[in-house]
Amino acid sequence: MRWLVLLAALSLIAQDDEELLARHAASAAAAMKTGDYVAAEKHNREVVRLRPQLAEAEVNLGLSLFLQKKYAEAIRVFESSVKRKPELENAWLFLGISRFNLNRPAQALPALQAYVSRRPDDFQGQYFLGLTYLALERYADAAASLKSARAIDPHNIDSLYHLAQSYLGQARNIPSKRDSMWPLYQTTVNDIAAVDPASFRIAQLRAGYYEVVGQKREAIRELEALLEHDPKVRGLHYTLGCLHTEAHEYDKAMDQFEAELRLDAPYPRTYFQLGHVYVQVQKPRQALPWLKKALEIEPESGSQLWVDMGRAYRLMNLPLDALGAFEKAIQLGERNASVYYQLAMAARSAGKPKRAREALEMSQRLRSEENETKHPGTQ
Repeated sequence: MRWLVLLAALSLIAQDDEELLARHAASAAAAMKTGDYVAAEKHNREVVRLRPQLAEAEVNLGLSLFLQKKYAEAIRVFESSVKRKPELENAWLFLGISRFNLNRPAQALPALQAYVSRRPDDFQGQYFLGLTYLALERYADAAASLKSARAIDPHNIDSLYHLAQSYLGQARNIPSKRDSMWPLYQTTVNDIAAVDPASFRIAQLRAGYYEVVGQKREAIRELEALLEHDPKVRGLHYTLGCLHTEAHEYDKAMDQFEAELRLDAPYPRTYFQLGHVYVQVQKPRQALPWLKKALEIEPESGSQLWVDMGRAYRLMNLPLDALGAFEKAIQLGERNASVYYQLAMAARSAGKPKRAREALEMSQRLRSEENETKHPGTQ
């Protein structure tokens, strides 16, 4: 991946007669060109110290941090630079990518949207905006961005793969769209095959298709065959583990999630899924460390993580902790009869009868609504 090194600050510094400032700026630029990002960071910090008002210098510092994968530090620097000078386009791009790389898609979205609004013709902007929409399960928006990325670079297999995933996501979430999604999905798979007929992405997408249409065993077989040849691809063990979880094959699921976590850059959601499996087999003490790790690396984790934490605390007879976790899940949008019932039981055990009664009434109301939806007109 080619990264644009921002040297805008140099043109401003060149007019400055302060030798120290110019020397640090030149050394930083030279270090960036040779890939010595540690040295570049050191010199860029001096430039920022000497010219703290110069937003371009902050962007250079942020980039040297970004290229060392110091994303949290880079975010702080990029945030400062766009606040000082919002027209610095690349600061928005790297701010968005840094947030995305820290598994914060909701925070990444506005930064990437700001960049793409300024540079709609840039592949990286459209690609990462598409990935962010995918992470947020906004599949139609993801498809729009990834189609734009494909138009810019028709031969990039990763963008084609994620475009196909966006079609699968729509087919999974909106069954009425399935018939219209399959031709788009197949065309994109064909585009991948035209670039690289042996790409592992083709088998990966085939497994995704089987999963969407309910042929879980075929999906498992496809992934198992793929893993025999390419066991270190991020996300494959994770997907296979999820399929085993759905089939209630929890030992096999644990094996796959643990294999995913042995990779250099495992799929972030793996921590949650491993914790979820331990809750399913009623091993809460093993579940909680994984669930807490999932929350640490994915601070925007959804309500289901808090439901599982609540279930784990209930199994450990910690009703107050369980109550807090279920309340957090509901605050995040969980509207499910079962969750309200578990909240009621936790509140009762915690000595909060009023909250228990309210939750139980809501559980019964939601259960009635669910039954009416499934069997309209029945009494």
